[in-house]
Amino acid sequence: MKALAAFIMKGRMQAVMVASVFTVLALLITPLGIASSAVVALVVLRKGVQEGLLVVVLGVVALSFLGTLLFGQPLSLAIVGALLWLPMLVLGEVLRITRSLRLVIEVAVVLGAVIIGLQYLLLEDVVLFWSGLLEEYSAQIMDARVVSEADRKAMVADMAPWMAGGMGAAWFLQLSLSLFLARSWQAALYNPGGFAEELRQLRLGRWLLVLVPLLLVAGSLSDTPGFSVQLALVGMTAFFLQGVALVHGLVQEFKGNQGWLIGFYVLLVIGMPASFTAVSAAGYADGWLNFRARVRARNPKGDE
Repeated sequence: MKALAAFIMKGRMQAVMVASVFTVLALLITPLGIASSAVVALVVLRKGVQEGLLVVVLGVVALSFLGTLLFGQPLSLAIVGALLWLPMLVLGEVLRITRSLRLVIEVAVVLGAVIIGLQYLLLEDVVLFWSGLLEEYSAQIMDARVVSEADRKAMVADMAPWMAGGMGAAWFLQLSLSLFLARSWQAALYNPGGFAEELRQLRLGRWLLVLVPLLLVAGSLSDTPGFSVQLALVGMTAFFLQGVALVHGLVQEFKGNQGWLIGFYVLLVIGMPASFTAVSAAGYADGWLNFRARVRARNPKGDE
């Protein structure tokens, strides 16, 4: 990873090339979109938003050329690249200026909420829209011999009411992970260990601690998932990140080895979605109780 980051920082065209390649590969391996966005964020963090904008413009041109070669449509890949990269100009600049991981994550929360709001603003019936998409997609990928038609339709009916918030939360998470990756690359090159310390100290603002339960309470007044509950999904995802930071912080405070973190991530993956809820709840509780500070206070000599 350090070698890749060093290559990106060699020059503008190297950054354009890596970002464009990752965008194309993301069509096959979706998580690589995170790496593509991280390239732009790294450029912004190190060289500023103007240089980042140049990388985005040149990258969009490159993707237009590749889209023509691969699909006969110059705009297809270019639009994907723009959606991945443009938010990084804003978030990367916020992080570069403020040096606050908390603040930039909160800005990303707002962007996730905007995505949800746009769906409710532009779509006549959000649930019907997602039902149609899921119906078409599930019919294509699910074998009727494995999943019955009735089960498939029931799955679509269960998922569709939550997709607006799910989309906002997923976009927020991708933005945040891209920032984390970019920050870790920057730290590897110029400040070894710096990002790890930032992550271990991550705690979100009190406004989210108050807002998320209010949104959940408001949503509980309706029989179907409404706008407020969709927004709460983004907030819960933010506290999931704080929960992950909490685990990293506690492992550091107790002088645990990396095996604890490996075990945590293994359990996190195999325990989904219950593990996501548990880590989010832990992150939310940490917002009020500050477990890391309590452990630190009981072990004042822990850093010696």
